Amino acid sequence: MMLSIPDMSPRADRVHVKRDNETETWRSDFTERKADVPQLLMVEQPIPGSKILSHFHGVDQFQVVVKGEGKLGQQSVGPISLHYTNRFTGYGPIQAGAQGMAYYVLRPGLAVSGSHYLHVPEERAKMPRGGKRFFMADHLTVKTASELAALTKAHIETLFSVTESEVDAGIFAQMLCLPPHAVHQGSDPQLGGGQVFLVLGGCLLHHQETLAAPAGVALTRDEPALSFSAGESGLQVLMLQYPLREA
Repeated sequence: MMLSIPDMSPRADRVHVKRDNETETWRSDFTERKADVPQLLMVEQPIPGSKILSHFHGVDQFQVVVKGEGKLGQQSVGPISLHYTNRFTGYGPIQAGAQGMAYYVLRPGLAVSGSHYLHVPEERAKMPRGGKRFFMADHLTVKTASELAALTKAHIETLFSVTESEVDAGIFAQMLCLPPHAVHQGSDPQLGGGQVFLVLGGCLLHHQETLAAPAGVALTRDEPALSFSAGESGLQVLMLQYPLREA
């Protein structure tokens, strides 16, 4: 399955969510909420000081802070901060700063069982032992249109990854910057558990489709590697891959 999302701005039909501790958030779903469909969504947490309490999910996920600022646990976050957690790995609390905060949540499938809050004993007991892992990459810079247009060669930076021999083999996060009209082919999705390409600047051209920031592409692992090119203004894209999991 390949899903193209041409506009990952907050949706007009975003869902208002009121949580147990009365924190209010708004969720924009860019894909169908089904177990076998990649999940790309945005969470807006606009109320200063609001806090989503520490919790975990039964699915791997990336979070990308794109607006505002705040804290994830004790870590200060803001545009652009990238956070990864394995399934069943606790994280948080997520606290919005003075201007609120907005971030993408990216998952290979729907977290069917929802959020399990660590302050609730019955929910905490559902967390299996072992298998915990997280990564954080922050202070990631989005290039200006003129900086992208001035590039003369491709630049790719690995933000984090694991070796093929590790239990979570497949995880990686890379930042790719392409000069105008340059061509790139992504890695083989079968080496992981699905991929997401998040367009941060410029345009990504794939077949007859032009995806201008903010936009995205999600691939399940049964798809071929994604081939694409940069538009006339260049391209900056965050390339993310989930770990390979047994069925």
